[in-house]
Amino acid sequence: MMHNGFGSGFGHYGSWLCGPGAFFPGPFGWIITLLFWGLVVWLVVKLFGVLFVGKTNSLPSNLETLKERYARGEVSEEEYNRMKTELG
Repeated sequence: MMHNGFGSGFGHYGSWLCGPGAFFPGPFGWIITLLFWGLVVWLVVKLFGVLFVGKTNSLPSNLETLKERYARGEVSEEEYNRMKTELG
């Protein structure tokens, strides 16, 4: 008996994947596979967003520090406006 691909020869393609690249059998298996990988990609993007966006967002604290320095008189109005523009 000749085998086509991995597995024991069950199914049309002879592999345990139930078709080329499909993790779920049946006529709509490729749609479920695409939804599954879309969910995985979405979760990875959200995870990276939570982990890295919070660490790089230091502008509010910098702006607050600048406002405090201006209120104490450590920087002039001209310096305050220039620094505020540079901070965004």
